[in-house]
Amino acid sequence: MLAATNAGAGNLDHFSSLQVVGLSEVKPRRLKDYADVISGFLAEFDRCFKEFNNLKPQFALFATPFDVDTESISKEFQMNVLDLKCDKQKYMDMGVPDFYHFVQKKYPKLVSATSEIA
Repeated sequence: MLAATNAGAGNLDHFSSLQVVGLSEVKPRRLKDYADVISGFLAEFDRCFKEFNNLKPQFALFATPFDVDTESISKEFQMNVLDLKCDKQKYMDMGVPDFYHFVQKKYPKLVSATSEIA
């Protein structure tokens, strides 16, 4: 967004190649065209990755299970996540690899759900 805004305003701070040429050599209309192309790329990127945005709560469950907002995840996993949060000291004591082996045994539904995302 910043690049599109800057290009449209004639600010070349983020366009090193255009800085070499200089603002006096670049036509204002061309800068507007650059801004439009960049905005188009941003819109296309947002469209392509919209599904990832919808999966944000599931990613959080996988990436940061102790910090996930329990109300933002499926009801079928809420109690498991609350129990898992109670096991945080075990995580601190065991370390990551051993803890995830523990999680696989104690919370198979969570592991199954995260496997579907990955």
